[in-house]
Amino acid sequence: MKNPYPNILFFLILLFPGFLISQSNEPRLDSLFQTLRTNEAALRIFFSAMPKGGDLHHHYSGSIYAEKYIDIAKSANAWINTVTLDIKFDSSDILMNKEWKKFLTLEKELGEYNFQQILLKHFSTKDYSQSDGITSYDDFFETFDRFGSSKNKLTDGSGLLWLKQNAIQQKVSYIETMLETIPCGKLTADFNHLNDSLLIYQASNDTTKLFNLFNSLKNSILNENNKLCLKNYLKELEKEHIRLQIDDSLFTLRYQTYVLRILPPIQVLSQMIVSFEAAKEDTLLVGINMVAPEHHPIALRDYRLHMRMFQYCAKMWPNVSVSLHAGELSEGLVSPENLHFHIQEAVDIAGAKRIGHGTALAFEQDVLSLIERMKAKKTVIEINYHSNRFILGSTHKNHPLYLYHKANIPMVICTDDAGVLRTDHNGEFIQIALDFPNLTYNDFKEFAFNSINHSFIKGVEVRKKLLEKLQRDFTHFENYFLHQYQNIFEK
Repeated sequence: MKNPYPNILFFLILLFPGFLISQSNEPRLDSLFQTLRTNEAALRIFFSAMPKGGDLHHHYSGSIYAEKYIDIAKSANAWINTVTLDIKFDSSDILMNKEWKKFLTLEKELGEYNFQQILLKHFSTKDYSQSDGITSYDDFFETFDRFGSSKNKLTDGSGLLWLKQNAIQQKVSYIETMLETIPCGKLTADFNHLNDSLLIYQASNDTTKLFNLFNSLKNSILNENNKLCLKNYLKELEKEHIRLQIDDSLFTLRYQTYVLRILPPIQVLSQMIVSFEAAKEDTLLVGINMVAPEHHPIALRDYRLHMRMFQYCAKMWPNVSVSLHAGELSEGLVSPENLHFHIQEAVDIAGAKRIGHGTALAFEQDVLSLIERMKAKKTVIEINYHSNRFILGSTHKNHPLYLYHKANIPMVICTDDAGVLRTDHNGEFIQIALDFPNLTYNDFKEFAFNSINHSFIKGVEVRKKLLEKLQRDFTHFENYFLHQYQNIFEK
């Protein structure tokens, strides 16, 4: 029979050199993958060599390993509080306080190794134990405040360059990192009385009054001074990105900004409006997110109000992409009524294109209808498996990854906060392969391509180049791994 698609086949061969070879190797590689998937060491070798595409749920400060923060403090011989382990790089207000000592002095007193282990535990989840009297989720979230001024010292670009080199080593070609909140547009105390109005309008479900107030505040927030601040911020971000030569043939980096969900409503709205305005055209700032513990009392109280804020901003700036932490909850962590609507409202009200975590899916009200809407909208799920295991105690028995996959909802595998969790992107793939034996090699390959196809990258050419690179990398990987390792793993 004559091939009915000769032109399409020819185009694929031209666009993806090795396309036919790669396709024919997939069944053989999947067979090999199945023989080694029960052994973590063998999986480490396999996934360390496999291209993983991009990391789309990635917190900048939480992805830097603690050793980096410690090195910064040590090289500056910073001040450190012997009780709280807070770090400061200047002596203001601390010289008369005996709790503060110089880093090198305390290191000498405690011993270099012992001191480092204390700090590693302080700046990450290393050696976490419930016997310490703190929950896993509190230990995780409190870590970010502990970075303190050490985090600010990473603005010299060393943190971004470290992330880049670490990503390349793990066969990750793209990262979309949640960098920071934008330091523009904060409202004065004169507007604080409107916090109550926002809460009252939300409680009465008066969307008209809410949106009218949002609109009035938007005009105050986006005054000429704040617009200039935004312009300068974006200019400096681009300047630094170019200075560091972040993007090259091996790696591409883009940024999300974020809103803190535990602030008073007026401040949340201000951060959100500034973020949308900043992301409407810039090519490096590609999306908006919302961070901080979803189970925090303020986050729970204002959740529906926040979703209305996103709904309003989406109407004002329809071309800005949104990803939201939603359903990062578990039974017992919050009262039952707070488990029933978070993912639903992030999808239906806020219009999020991607959902981060989504672990509480099974608790959502009318969950089957929600799944159908997510499929129709092509909502993407950002799986942060190690994070969910540590913070929420999720296991393969209760994590909804299987449900998302069976429903054909696109998934991407992400790290969340690899530095705090002391994991890496390879480890995410490994643990999922161990815990979900029904997933095939082709599934993991699809997850990698999803991470580029569903990224927020602006510009068709950039996405096209990343997809072409990923296809070439997979062709090379499949040929190379079969040739080099088949005899080892098939014995």
